[in-house]
Amino acid sequence: MLNNAWWGEFTFDLQQQRCWRLGERAIILKRLDNEWNSWNLETDTDNNELMVVGNGDENYAIGEAKFGRYLQQSTSQNIRVLPLLADRAVVARPDTPLTLLAGEKSRLYVSTPIWFLAQLLPKGECLLDLPFWRPSDSWFGPSTREGQICYAKYTEARIQLNNIDKRPHRAITPITVINNHNKALTIERINVPVTLLHLYADEEHQLWTTGISVHRDGDSDNVELHLDKQAPVEALSPMLISGPRIAIEQSILIRSISSLFA
Repeated sequence: MLNNAWWGEFTFDLQQQRCWRLGERAIILKRLDNEWNSWNLETDTDNNELMVVGNGDENYAIGEAKFGRYLQQSTSQNIRVLPLLADRAVVARPDTPLTLLAGEKSRLYVSTPIWFLAQLLPKGECLLDLPFWRPSDSWFGPSTREGQICYAKYTEARIQLNNIDKRPHRAITPITVINNHNKALTIERINVPVTLLHLYADEEHQLWTTGISVHRDGDSDNVELHLDKQAPVEALSPMLISGPRIAIEQSILIRSISSLFA
């Protein structure tokens, strides 16, 4: 399976294995009578390789992979594989700081990393939940006491969608910033709350999240964070792939500006 959707339901015969590979990055699953085996071959750097789903018979560098065993009384033949957004907020940074003038609005596009989720069917137990590439940790907040631990992803916050590389292991989040304040807003870093977002795939299997709108009004240090209820308009023929890691009922949240922008 090349340059196509790498997720869905997969059937494993006994002793059969499958491999999800991005260049030198690989995740391998194998079914036995009473256990599942996994091999997690990590790399230090991200890349733009196509996703290849195969049988993993080449077993390249398998001795360097992290090996896991997951026991069951009897294994079922079906597994569901899904892309999932990161388990923390992701901090993105434009190539250069952006200044949004008073009374203006702009739409930004941020690319964030995807996790590989494997669930055992029919019950849906989690077998694997791991990133294709784990970003470094980053503290985001106005001080060392106020803030949160996020993942750092200091590239690909763009104002033009065609400037973002579309990759099978990354999702695109559109962020609309509306600055109705009487002062300009300078954006050096953006805290993207991906744990609250739904994940979609378009007709070309590119992954998207629900969009976010940030409203800055008046003289307040707070902003309204609006979570869209559907796929962004840029995603053609979208299909819902997975829900948010953290489900919330409200779609409008009040945040301090320092918790979203720096």
